[in-house]
Amino acid sequence: MFLTIERETYKAGDVIFKEGSHGTAVYLLGAGKVEISKTVQDRKIVVEILGPGDIFGEMSYIDHSPRSATAIALEDTVLELIDKNFLDKEFNQIDSDFREIITTLVRRLRKTTQRLVSLPRRIGKRVSGKINISFKKADDFFKSYIANFGQGGLFIHTTKNLPVGSLLDLEFNLPDSNQEITTKGKVMWIRPQDMSTEKMPPGMGIQFINMNPNDSKLLKNYLAKFRSS
Repeated sequence: MFLTIERETYKAGDVIFKEGSHGTAVYLLGAGKVEISKTVQDRKIVVEILGPGDIFGEMSYIDHSPRSATAIALEDTVLELIDKNFLDKEFNQIDSDFREIITTLVRRLRKTTQRLVSLPRRIGKRVSGKINISFKKADDFFKSYIANFGQGGLFIHTTKNLPVGSLLDLEFNLPDSNQEITTKGKVMWIRPQDMSTEKMPPGMGIQFINMNPNDSKLLKNYLAKFRSS
């Protein structure tokens, strides 16, 4: 059991500590929920949601570096502050070589976490090229259309999937009309060939993004027309 010396209470939205701030306090979460997040290029990325019994703040205690993330209470939260003298006593009882190993692991974890949370941002910026899709019949289009993607999207049957998060330019026709739509797309999910079946072929789900108002209206009217027929 940990020896705690102080109890702190926070309301929903209260900041417990900020990324980059200095502090070596280690907390035991007694009640409530705490969000751990990092900021990458002005974008907030949630790393973990902690619940009762979880401990946080230990990395800065071990390597004496600034906080690697921001901790915010998601609801009324009670924290127990673990006694630093108790931690020092227990930690210093460990062989010095093992203390160095633990410190090295913490530093590597900091670097790995930073790289991982930065990865989606880098992928999301990559433009992977242009895809032209030609539908011969309305049925072909509706089999590919994905309605539960914000502005809509398409399933593209392919064995050459792009990474999730990839951006690309899309051009496709609306069958039985002389209309074409050009828009940006983002790969939201993929189905590799080794996970496909006859009824669920390999391919990727692409969400439409930043579709211009005219094309958006055109698509909406087209869908309404053929669904009512």
